[in-house]
Amino acid sequence: MVNGLVIVDAWQKLLAHDVACHPQLENEVRSFGTFLNQVCNIERKKGTQIIHWGEGKIQGRGIMEEIEVVVEDKVMGAEGNARWEEIQESIDDLYWCGFHFGRCIHDEAGFISGDEANIVLNLSLLFPLDSWKDRFEDWPKMRYHLWSQTGFEEVSLQ
Repeated sequence: MVNGLVIVDAWQKLLAHDVACHPQLENEVRSFGTFLNQVCNIERKKGTQIIHWGEGKIQGRGIMEEIEVVVEDKVMGAEGNARWEEIQESIDDLYWCGFHFGRCIHDEAGFISGDEANIVLNLSLLFPLDSWKDRFEDWPKMRYHLWSQTGFEEVSLQ
């Protein structure tokens, strides 16, 4: 069984208005990116396909330096090296994480995987203005998981 881990919008350059409104955001995102990079290294060794998703490269944002993109990784978007049709043929379970929970992660996951997409809570950063409770209420049908070095575990929120 092959897992896929999609990292959504791990941009090198954040939106200027977001940083202006939330000065801690830059440091928070970089620190979380370093953690996600370690997760990617662990998951690659287990055979997980790492997928970087985001149109930020087109807008001059690029993928953050904290997250290494290796040859085996797939990069989605107009300037990427893969298409969803190819990926979905070779992946059994697709897990979504990155930036930000209840926003872009859920939007992209829902578009590709539907209402019951697999969202990884502890690999997703919450935007500074948001609350977990509100975002769960916005997306009640998604399937939520926690990640550990032993794998992905589905959790119930009821």
